[in-house]
Amino acid sequence: MKQILKLLSLLAITGTASVSWSSALSLEDIFATTPELRSDLPSPSTATGVAVGERHWYHHEIVGYLDALAAASPRMVALGPHANSYGGRSLVSYAISSESNIAKLEAIKAARANIIDPASGIDATEQPAVMHMMYSIHGNEPSGSNAAPLVAYYLNASLDPAIATQLEDVVIIFNPMLNPDGLDRFAHWTNSHRGQVPSPDANDREHRETVPNGRTNYYWFDLNRDWLPHQHPESRGRLALFHTWKPNVQLDFHEQGSNSNFFFMPGKPERTNPLTPAINQTLTAKIGEYHARAFDQEGVLYFSEEGYDDFFMGKGSTYPDLFGCVGILFEQPSSRGSRQDVTSGRLTFPDTITNQFRASLSSLEATAELKDELLGYQQTFYQDNASRDDSGYYLAAATGDPTRLREFVRILEGHGIVTEVLSQNTEVEGQTYQAGSAIAIPLDQPQSTYLQTLWNRQLEFEENVFYDVSTWTLPWAFNLQHTREPVRRVNTKAISPEFLSQSAVLAASNIGYLIDWRDSASPSLLYGLLKAGATVRVAQRPFTAAVIEQGLIDFGYGSLLVTPQLNEAIPTQANALLQSAAAKGLPVYPVASSHTSKGIDLGSRDFRVLKLPKVLIASGAGTSAYDVGEIWHLLDRRVKMPLTMVDTHQLPRVDLAAYTHVILTNPLRQSPDQLVDNLKRFVDDGGVLWAQGAATIDWLNDEDLTAINWRATKASSASKEANAAIAQRDTEAFEALLPQRRPYVEARDEAAFKLVRGVILEGKVDITHPLGYGYTDEMLPMFRRSASFMARSDNPYSTPILYSEAPLLSGYMSDENQTLAASSASLIVDAQGKGAVVLALDAVTFRAFWWGTQKLLLNALFFGDLLEEPR
Repeated sequence: MKQILKLLSLLAITGTASVSWSSALSLEDIFATTPELRSDLPSPSTATGVAVGERHWYHHEIVGYLDALAAASPRMVALGPHANSYGGRSLVSYAISSESNIAKLEAIKAARANIIDPASGIDATEQPAVMHMMYSIHGNEPSGSNAAPLVAYYLNASLDPAIATQLEDVVIIFNPMLNPDGLDRFAHWTNSHRGQVPSPDANDREHRETVPNGRTNYYWFDLNRDWLPHQHPESRGRLALFHTWKPNVQLDFHEQGSNSNFFFMPGKPERTNPLTPAINQTLTAKIGEYHARAFDQEGVLYFSEEGYDDFFMGKGSTYPDLFGCVGILFEQPSSRGSRQDVTSGRLTFPDTITNQFRASLSSLEATAELKDELLGYQQTFYQDNASRDDSGYYLAAATGDPTRLREFVRILEGHGIVTEVLSQNTEVEGQTYQAGSAIAIPLDQPQSTYLQTLWNRQLEFEENVFYDVSTWTLPWAFNLQHTREPVRRVNTKAISPEFLSQSAVLAASNIGYLIDWRDSASPSLLYGLLKAGATVRVAQRPFTAAVIEQGLIDFGYGSLLVTPQLNEAIPTQANALLQSAAAKGLPVYPVASSHTSKGIDLGSRDFRVLKLPKVLIASGAGTSAYDVGEIWHLLDRRVKMPLTMVDTHQLPRVDLAAYTHVILTNPLRQSPDQLVDNLKRFVDDGGVLWAQGAATIDWLNDEDLTAINWRATKASSASKEANAAIAQRDTEAFEALLPQRRPYVEARDEAAFKLVRGVILEGKVDITHPLGYGYTDEMLPMFRRSASFMARSDNPYSTPILYSEAPLLSGYMSDENQTLAASSASLIVDAQGKGAVVLALDAVTFRAFWWGTQKLLLNALFFGDLLEEPR
């Protein structure tokens, strides 16, 4: 084993430097001189014709090789695909273990459920530990996935008795790539941009990807932030795999900045999630000792207990910590291509693969030797859960929006959390939770710890610096009516697959059909109807209408009315959409009369005809792939609306008059004046410009495309006064305004304390405003990642979302930022000419799971013609 690591290290350091890249020795060539390997198994290069490290492998090459290896080796079996990416690539996994364990793999899998069942009485130490090895969830961090063929080959071919013993004690669930779309995007980039003699210059095109880069999935999401909401197929399959095998250790292989050194867990102790058991961190540290020995033997620099943390429970290395498992993060300095000059020398792609190989083997050794402790921890974790005096239920409801509540239930069930439905009306703190439509989540269940982290409201922290967000309260993300504390003495029943999905046959109406805009599926239906040529109106006032076979039903602001044109029928395709929607349980109602018993009649002028939106979004250089991707995903997957993405360098040449909406998620500071003039004309002529984020809004302000006022911090106000004093040559006044001298070492943390890394603020939405249509409650939780705060509009009707006087619901926010946020604006409409600029300070589609606010953007798209500014 030491010989192999030595050879790996030697090759990675010298192999590609001493010969031209095209003829470089491959990493696997070292095995040809190692007698401790079987000779009858296919090596990576013999199966694919490409050596590991020779170039970046593609998805099909990695899967093809591993399938061939599994077919040939008694130590490995293919478990098949657990998901398919949006790009159509399969996500596959394998089991690697001893021959005897592979032979009884189904029995081992079945025993995993018993280990977490306190009533089973199973002796966990008689079972092998399970280790989940996951490589390259970020596609442009490819050393993990490219190491996977080498790791699998060695574990199957090795005749080393130590490896054989370790595989008797451990079943490896081998997950070679978690993001095949991103991996292939990056492989194509780097393989297409390196020469026969690659440039190691960090400025070379090979090392500088364009937007979007390979980090993200098909829709440009960071899949390592999708463990909690699992909105994407890769994540849903990965969670199913995790909960099927219930691993004891989960390895998460990443890359970091090229000038760093190797990192492995533990993370920074002060930033450990308070729900993580202490024994988890003890075991993490013990496993870290094995990594330290392996890397010290080769003289490889590393660090731990700084930089990264275990706080946000929605990443691959933290998620398992609340399931009796130990998550381990690895961060390898990235070559971002074939080779790159860094501060410590020349970093090659084989270098990066070598360290991931090394960490894979040290993890196997650690898991095998700590097997009994790891299994004992897992079993004790669930015994402790069962013995806690947890009783009662969290209640939640989404009145008028069963689609949103069903998605919430799906997320919970993906984590193994049991959900039930109320069988009797229950009143809590003046709010009624209806039987049959409200859910009840028992605290007394195996996955109660993860349920707690999803429900928690946290305002106090041991340390106020965060690697990711500081809060993620799921019922607020979904804007659910819910109980903050568990409720006792409620009656429940099992939830059925048909929950809140009541199919109906739509009765014929010669007047038309009403659609409840509150439901999250209604926007997709509306777009389909408009595309089919239907006449659809939106209600600007509430009313109570007579519905065929159902009597009187109340309808709120934003309700839709589909009617035939004069002397014509509703288009056939549109009628088919309405029938299909009713059959799926969507809120479509046949109208019995144009006369209403309360509110506006259906022929009222307060019904406005809608037109089909055509939306353009700026993409490419200078934009955030995350922000653009979130909007693209919402429109493409949920609304089934095409989105025209135009790269920023092309935007000045585009005729904006062909579009109804333009979306900007980032400032376009390098754009010519022509673009500013085009945007101004676009809005004046009736277009809607959605400007998202503080930097974008500030750029519009600078370009006189809008006028806003930022609230100033004490420091910025003092700085402005100091500059004024300098201008007046008043030294005494200038010095009086200077900040106190501080230790240099505190500067980084002081700056971090002022950041808003992800908090939930209480917004107050005007439900009568077109952007507030579909909401029935003034309170709307907003997700905030900006420390910039807008004063509300000088027009009293044009701030549809204002933060409350004490807005912080959950997360860390400095006292000064809380003061600045109080009663500030989240969303402003600036009507100009025939159109409007919508200033959206917050990301209303955050990570695709902030379902509670995504309707704000959709309202702007469908109801843009209503965005007038009353005076």
